[in-house]
Amino acid sequence: MREPKILLVDDVDYSRQLLRNNIMALTHSRLLQHNTFNFFNAGTASAAVSLFNQQRPDLVFLDIELPDSSGLELLSRFKQERPDCFISMISGQSTLQNVQQSIAKGAATFIVKPFSGDKILAAMRLFEKRLTVRPIALDTP
Repeated sequence: MREPKILLVDDVDYSRQLLRNNIMALTHSRLLQHNTFNFFNAGTASAAVSLFNQQRPDLVFLDIELPDSSGLELLSRFKQERPDCFISMISGQSTLQNVQQSIAKGAATFIVKPFSGDKILAAMRLFEKRLTVRPIALDTP
């Protein structure tokens, strides 16, 4: 079985690093079923689209505010191309409209910045639970 692929999309490098470090800390604490993940990083929508198509991630943490497009537009595109992809929206703008649009467009979770380890743990556990209910082909390259 291959390691799940995670695409981190945020225009702030520090936010991507913080997400990755939190996920790694969760694996080291043995709070997740998987103990390793493959990470890919994108700071723009165009880079995210390219990596999404090349790497076919299992999980995407997707910021709403990107310099070259809206994360909500990417969410729609990603869910159309791969409906089984687990997408967690992240934003510093936790307006009711952002949350409602994210869920309506297929996001599995919504995490408000600044995010905590507990919020990331909840999203990761939901991802892993969904893998057991509706397995994503993790055994293929």
